[in-house]
Amino acid sequence: MGSKLVSMKISAAEQKKHMEGPTSLASDAPSYPYGLNISLDEAAIEKLGIDLPKVGKTLTLIAKVDVTSVSINEHTGGEEHRNVSLQITDLCLEDDDTREYKTPKDLYKDDEKA
Repeated sequence: MGSKLVSMKISAAEQKKHMEGPTSLASDAPSYPYGLNISLDEAAIEKLGIDLPKVGKTLTLIAKVDVTSVSINEHTGGEEHRNVSLQITDLCLEDDDTREYKTPKDLYKDDEKA
């Protein structure tokens, strides 16, 4: 797999499929799958050395992760569900307008493992 960014946004058809109950509204349906939301507390914001961005601002997130779990579950009818759990171990968050690097490897100039 290459280093191309892929939109994880849920399609309108998928949103409709996962809506529950007769009173569900399309506006209540999530735009992205569960688990793709990262929350940074005050300590993390300070550690990253970033100013608090405005809502709607686009930033670039680059992360190094450890694979912590891999599973395949087979369900009735032979349907398979696969899951991979990732633990973020290193993180960089940059303003798209002011980032100084060209590739993710530029972030690890001093890191021999990159």
